[in-house]
Amino acid sequence: MSLVQSRAEQMIDRHGFLGVPRETFEVGGRAQLVRLLQHGLLPESMVLDIGSGPLRVAYWLVRFLDAGRYCGIEPARQRVQLGLDYLFEPSELEYKRPRFDHNADFDTSVFDEQFDFFLAGSIWTHCSKTHILKTLDGFLRHTGNDGVFLASYLPAAGDKDDYSGETWVGTSHESSTPGVICHRLEWIEAACAGRGLGVTRLPEVDCDSQLWLRIDKT
Repeated sequence: MSLVQSRAEQMIDRHGFLGVPRETFEVGGRAQLVRLLQHGLLPESMVLDIGSGPLRVAYWLVRFLDAGRYCGIEPARQRVQLGLDYLFEPSELEYKRPRFDHNADFDTSVFDEQFDFFLAGSIWTHCSKTHILKTLDGFLRHTGNDGVFLASYLPAAGDKDDYSGETWVGTSHESSTPGVICHRLEWIEAACAGRGLGVTRLPEVDCDSQLWLRIDKT
């Protein structure tokens, strides 16, 4: 067992479910780093990780990126702190200087940065359409013309599966009840088109059975 998987399992054993599957903690985080690399990630890239949770992806990104280039939004403060305590050494954090904000409104302006990448892994599988629109609006405002948004989702099979609620579904800073939701791809594509954004469906399915989209400014 690798070091990161061992530390993650200790963290989950001691503190319970933290929003990501125990079995795929390492492979899921590493796969998102690889996906970003495939789409042009460089050490000097500025990355916003929306829903950083217990730092499954941040474990890889913070180490890969230059100092000060990683930012994460996560309302569940305890999850971030546990990730920092279990997955990083204090000297690493002092050198790499990752930044976190704990707002629950998907407010991407809090860092006052222009990003190269937005990442939302297993976030649209829990949040409302209103929240998805907020992430798209943040992407428009806080990236340059070459910005890339990678987001995972679960496709709705029909209208009955298409989530129309306004609340987060799944564990969070306010809930201990697991759950996932689906959205119609056609709705996502229309929401993007209305903002001058293009959507590319990526062919692979990730280890958590989610599909991925790449969103660009057209």
